[in-house]
Amino acid sequence: MNCSMNKDHYTDNSTYLSYPLVVYGIVHNYLVFVLGTIANSVALWCISRCTKTNVAMKLLMMSVFASLLVICLITRPVMAERLIASLYCDMTRLDIRVLLGFYILYSFCAQFELAAIAAVAVCRAVAVWASNAHVLRLRVAVGAVVGIFIYSFATSVFLLGPMMANYIKDQEMANVANGVYFFLNTFVPIITTMSCYVAMIIAMRRNGRRMAKVQSSHSRVVNNATRGMFAVFVSNLVFGLPHSVYHMLPRPPLSFDIIFHVLFSMHFVVDPFVFMYFNHSYRRRVGERLWAAWVWVVGRCGAPTPKTPTPLTTSTTTSLGGKETLHRKDQLAEQNV
Repeated sequence: MNCSMNKDHYTDNSTYLSYPLVVYGIVHNYLVFVLGTIANSVALWCISRCTKTNVAMKLLMMSVFASLLVICLITRPVMAERLIASLYCDMTRLDIRVLLGFYILYSFCAQFELAAIAAVAVCRAVAVWASNAHVLRLRVAVGAVVGIFIYSFATSVFLLGPMMANYIKDQEMANVANGVYFFLNTFVPIITTMSCYVAMIIAMRRNGRRMAKVQSSHSRVVNNATRGMFAVFVSNLVFGLPHSVYHMLPRPPLSFDIIFHVLFSMHFVVDPFVFMYFNHSYRRRVGERLWAAWVWVVGRCGAPTPKTPTPLTTSTTTSLGGKETLHRKDQLAEQNV
């Protein structure tokens, strides 16, 4: 039985859901599960294999995509099952305690990602404003990750948890707790990240000549790292801000729940793609692996080996001495990122 049409608890039809919308939500969750798991795994692989980035910065950047990987791999199938239960009026399909736990896990990881992006932006701003070469220490990165973990866990469990479990009976108190929760876990990281990037732009304009001399050997590497993370931040801003505004509404229509969460969950897939696309070295590395896989498939099928494209040919025919020199320069430079 399809009960998506029979959720009319209010006279204004605010809880009306259409059958196609629920089906689309189910399909979308499974697409995010597949594509997001693959894309974020590839992003983690690119960061882990990069020899130009120091371990501390790797830890911060990997924290961003590790949280997205957990969201796509674990929580998306559960959210799809919730919609299937709604579609067929089977409210016992998922235990309410299990569903509550997965909601908290999902919110925790989403908050962790935003806070980790803000931490990367802070480190980049400090590096740009530093008068001398600034090296991000591993203990600082570990402290930042632990702090973000505690921050996200505390707000998810002690603010979101009571609201979802209906422990807060007073509606005004619930609205206040909801506002505080989304302010701390959405607007604070966004404001922090935006402020850091604005500070970086100001520093680069004011100290353009000095930075041209000091960073001439590694400006390409620094720009790649900054460009990739900035693209991830913009993706979060585009897809995440409407989602936060939706949760601040007093009683939005139930159909908005699917629409805004579908929009929000798109960034779980978009983030790793834009990160790799705007980072030239990662994009080249992924392209080379995809081309190697394609050549292997063609070879297994008995077809002639395809001709290697020009960009890949150029990257693989560089002289050994030139590659080693560039690698040493970029590796030393990226230690300051």
